[in-house]
Amino acid sequence: MVALQLDRLMRRFHSDLHPRAETVDIERVGPIGGMLLFVISEQSPITAGEIAKHLGRDKSQVSRGIGLLMRKGLVDRAADSDDARRVQLCLSEAGALQVAAFHGALVETTKSLLGGLTADEQTTFSDLIGKVLEVDR
Repeated sequence: MVALQLDRLMRRFHSDLHPRAETVDIERVGPIGGMLLFVISEQSPITAGEIAKHLGRDKSQVSRGIGLLMRKGLVDRAADSDDARRVQLCLSEAGALQVAAFHGALVETTKSLLGGLTADEQTTFSDLIGKVLEVDR
């Protein structure tokens, strides 16, 4: 039962988010690009391999997405100080602006989705999500 409810919640969240995200996707990076930018924003500096593992995606798919983000000037790279063979990724200023725009769309979608809950229920919901996310995968 919980699995089906989570699936329905995520599908509803994505369907509500999509039109909002499209309006702020200035660089036209799409949903995958948005996910990559969020991970880089949260985990920077990070390697492409670490991003692939974090998202559960194929490394070649992640590498293509990162290439697009780099061509658009949203992501910068630098050699790893511990291992020059590894490339570390971080957001550029333009990338940080795009993440901020996407974040606004996320906030609006969340407000809409949770609008039927009281403030206390929203806090409890947030606390429970946080607890689930803290569990080792």
